[in-house]
Amino acid sequence: MTTPTPEHPEQPHAAPPAPPPGYHYPSPYGYGYPAPRPTNTMAIVSLVMVFVFAPLAIVFGAIAKKQIRQTGEQGSGFATGGLIGGIVVTVLYVLLIVGLILYFVWLVDLINDTTDRVGRPV
Repeated sequence: MTTPTPEHPEQPHAAPPAPPPGYHYPSPYGYGYPAPRPTNTMAIVSLVMVFVFAPLAIVFGAIAKKQIRQTGEQGSGFATGGLIGGIVVTVLYVLLIVGLILYFVWLVDLINDTTDRVGRPV
């Protein structure tokens, strides 16, 4: 163990002196990787909602795209996929419902044409 001398007043096991303001010690392992940006939660929810309730996927996808533009988060592809998937599935559901309504109207008309007022075949 060394004893401090007047020209070196530091203690033998003292912490190194603090760096000047604005200076940071270099990392012993290089710069490393930047922290990953988080993925927008609404974008993930939008993609999931395509398979659960498609109209809601459209709403969540639009909200997620706006949030991603503002915050710079990741998940733009998820939001776009949820938005487009929600639109496609919603349009297909609407076409299916319209087709079923038209089919039943045609079926009722066909039944009415083949029976008289009492319900007997013509």
